[in-house]
Amino acid sequence: MLPCFLLWLLFGIKCVTISEEFESESVVGDKMPNVIIHHEKGKDVFFKTWHRLEHHMIIYTYSDGGGIVCAEKIYPIKKGTLCFIGAGKYFYTMADNPDIYDRSKFFVMPDVVQKIFNFFSDDNSFRVFSEGGFVYSVVDESERDDVENIFADIEKYNGGAYFDEMVVSCCIKLLVQICKNTIEHIAPVAGAMNMAIDYINSNIFKSITIDDICEAIHMSKYHFCRRFHEFSGLTVMNYILKTRIVLAKNILLSEKVSVSDVSNRCGFSSISYFCRVFKAETGLTPLAYRKRAMY
Repeated sequence: MLPCFLLWLLFGIKCVTISEEFESESVVGDKMPNVIIHHEKGKDVFFKTWHRLEHHMIIYTYSDGGGIVCAEKIYPIKKGTLCFIGAGKYFYTMADNPDIYDRSKFFVMPDVVQKIFNFFSDDNSFRVFSEGGFVYSVVDESERDDVENIFADIEKYNGGAYFDEMVVSCCIKLLVQICKNTIEHIAPVAGAMNMAIDYINSNIFKSITIDDICEAIHMSKYHFCRRFHEFSGLTVMNYILKTRIVLAKNILLSEKVSVSDVSNRCGFSSISYFCRVFKAETGLTPLAYRKRAMY
């Protein structure tokens, strides 16, 4: 392990931990600390919903069943799955049993990973992380305790002396584990479907038609709709609707604005339509959803 004072001089990183449901992964993205560590158990806020992050994420799973979907492929969720998901890479999770889906997440801003790569520039194995993309690995059973102890150490020393420096050291250890156990790596290349999702997310606040998307990505309507359904398992309009609902949830929980304002900002044609589809998706009205989260 690098000495703590050296890590501080090299990276100068501020870190935080979060123990509550992490819902700041919006399609727009908020300004974030350099490193965030988070443990979740239960249904993912982006269950079967395509999204991308403003930061790199390392995810480790303690439970079996389901998959992480990225670049038109499904990667099995197993005990010991350890993945690196680059900033801007579209993905979603679909655990077989969302209620018991158990994982730890390590969010790292790209410039932090770049500094780590620069420090270890003689070792090209770290290049994949500085370039982004998606790296899927499954940690050997004999080494899973080591990985789980990394996350346990972070929780144990939260707020203690040299915590920031210790977290950077743990980040390096996790990247090394991914390198050792890599099964597949997907380069950060944007295909037509990623371009389509990017267009949708960038214009989610206004009316979007399939013709608009096809014009933006230079694809015929027939081929686009067929390929999008194969890629996501959803129709184009269903994806747009689900993305708007995710954005609405984030606004309802993070801002004190009226339901009418949320409806307008999320691109719904009317407040009545917004309330109807929100309840169909969540089982609650927008106000009831906000109220439940407060208690």
